[in-house]
Amino acid sequence: MKRLLSMIVMMCFALAIVGCGMISDKTKDQKITIQAAASLKDALTELSDNYKKAHHLSDDQIAINFAGSGTLRQQIEQGAPASLFISADEKNMKMLEEKDLMTDVKPFVTNELVLVVPKDGSKVTLEQLPTVKRIVLGNPDTVPAGNYGKQVLIKLGMWEQVEPNVVYAKDVKAVTAAISQGAGDAGFIYKTDAIASGDAVQISAITSADSHDPVIYPIGIIKKYDNELARDFYKYVTSPEGQQILEKYGFTKG
Repeated sequence: MKRLLSMIVMMCFALAIVGCGMISDKTKDQKITIQAAASLKDALTELSDNYKKAHHLSDDQIAINFAGSGTLRQQIEQGAPASLFISADEKNMKMLEEKDLMTDVKPFVTNELVLVVPKDGSKVTLEQLPTVKRIVLGNPDTVPAGNYGKQVLIKLGMWEQVEPNVVYAKDVKAVTAAISQGAGDAGFIYKTDAIASGDAVQISAITSADSHDPVIYPIGIIKKYDNELARDFYKYVTSPEGQQILEKYGFTKG
């Protein structure tokens, strides 16, 4: 009887260790690639670094591909060897779900869309955008922030008027860079990107929630490359500890 109780205690202790973040020997040899929206670059890089350090993983065991969500979705559809997808919109995630490529999809974080101008430039309101010569926008077909920005301009009834002055960029990081370098006079990016830029750009206006679709980032596991490491990292970034780091970068819980 004592031996049985001892075994039970040892099993419970082992389970407690696993619950505290230990991973199996098998998992320690696995590798994953994460497809993530460009706006998550700073936050997700810190999360990945923290996780690898805590679990003694090598740098190449967690790779992250940052790009516009539409571009990432197309890569997944074409069979890119990735285990996790974090989109900056629900549209691209739903397209993959409809093709039965995803599992365990749920809201991850939310964000806000803002209008920014160069740090030394004059602020403009949303209503003043028709007077702006160069409006930088992520490609609406592949960049959710660009699509949200276009929705705002349509809502304001000025899309056709300003479209000739729109300069397209590959993702929100490229929009931020264009504005900070003076290659554009105003642009739509996320609040988190504006915060991350330091004083490279300045927020000129904040879009209202009813002027575009909700900025919700869903996370999901790609079925074809699902493994233990992917699931454990998924668990970590959606945990209170992971969410705390995301909040530091300006994101809010999904």
